[in-house]
Amino acid sequence: MQERRTGEEETDEADSQKFENYGLFPFSMVYRDTKSPQIELPDHVHDWHELVYVHGGHGTFFIQHTIYDMRAGDLFVLPANTIHRALPDQDRPVTSTALFFGPALLLTAVYDDGYSLSGLLETGVYRFRLDERLQRLYEIELARMAEEDRERRPGYRTAQWLSLHTLLHETNRIVRAAIGEAAGPGANAGPSWLDAVLNGLEGDTEPDMRHTLSSLADLAGVSPAHLSRVFRRKTGMSVTDYLTMRRIVKAKNCCRHRTIKSSGSRSNAASKACPTFTAASRSMSG
Repeated sequence: MQERRTGEEETDEADSQKFENYGLFPFSMVYRDTKSPQIELPDHVHDWHELVYVHGGHGTFFIQHTIYDMRAGDLFVLPANTIHRALPDQDRPVTSTALFFGPALLLTAVYDDGYSLSGLLETGVYRFRLDERLQRLYEIELARMAEEDRERRPGYRTAQWLSLHTLLHETNRIVRAAIGEAAGPGANAGPSWLDAVLNGLEGDTEPDMRHTLSSLADLAGVSPAHLSRVFRRKTGMSVTDYLTMRRIVKAKNCCRHRTIKSSGSRSNAASKACPTFTAASRSMSG
């Protein structure tokens, strides 16, 4: 173990502590932050939901198995345990606000049949391109939440909670109409063989243990070295790190739900995965 930690390691540890120490109000925000490619956070997963609103700039966002482009007015919705990595443009880095919140903040009384604030997190869509009205709403509410966080007046947490629910509610209302446009990958997706590899991994219901750099290169019809170079350039992470994070997410889901039957080889393998990935999950989760 090195005596001196890198900036990314220190940031990961700070984020982990940040998510663990919020008690009854699991909420945090990073307001109007501009990151260059050199200081962007590493790929990560965490147990909180995350909203990322783009104020300006350009970049790409690798989420689960798709590469999206980022531009002003985009909203990225990242449910808990979603693999993601933002890649800012070198010349025009993205300025964005990130909201992190635990599932407990979504618990509220239901007044409309079939309507839930968590609906936005259950669509399977990660990017929404907001219209001008919603862009103005996000700019106003995010500025208000940041002001409440700075001034810490009595009731500031309630104010932030209300603003969060306002954003989720208003966005939920346009989700159904927006899904068709939002679901498509960004202009920076590809090449086609990389899309095929990522989509194949996402649709594979078996554990990722059998996948390696060599096996994926064979699937893509390219050399392992070429796959490694292109994968890192397009997603911002190595093939090995991506496969490891997918395994961690699957193991965490196994440990959380405990719904697998006690018999069968898959059950036994999944049960063993829970303790196996504990250490790796702590080191790679934010």
